[in-house]
Amino acid sequence: MPTRHILDKVDRRLLNLLQKNNQISTRELADAVHISQPTCLRRIRDMRDAGIISADVAMIDPFALGYGMLAFLEVSIDKQGDEYMQEFEARMARESEVMQCYFVSGDYDYFLVVHVVDMDAYYQFVRRVISGSGNVRHFQSRFPMKRAKFDTRIAFDEKAAEIEVRIGK
Repeated sequence: MPTRHILDKVDRRLLNLLQKNNQISTRELADAVHISQPTCLRRIRDMRDAGIISADVAMIDPFALGYGMLAFLEVSIDKQGDEYMQEFEARMARESEVMQCYFVSGDYDYFLVVHVVDMDAYYQFVRRVISGSGNVRHFQSRFPMKRAKFDTRIAFDEKAAEIEVRIGK
């Protein structure tokens, strides 16, 4: 059951700053939002405990490391039962090439974002993971020619007095 959490202006400012640079010191964060360092640490800890901050990660540029091919796959599965969908999702979660997997509405059941080194690696991925799954009826690949925008942050409105957020599934 989802719970509710109130984010005030200070919380939202902290989240905006942390999304830009999660290596910023708590002293700098506290100064930027005009609160004490212990208060800043407590607020961040509370947002981590609530699941609002779900991870602290380093963003790696896959293209700089030679992972030069991104593919978007639209996948229709053959058997639609819940156990088959859970199995497909678990299988995608285990595959390192699958960066994102969404159950979607429309003509296809799933939308995947896959990152690989090159076309041969993509071919091997499709043969092993998609064609070899036994429950894929149809899939379609799309290959982006240019990344016009990429961002991972959620932009929080810092002007509203407070906002209520839903935590959990």
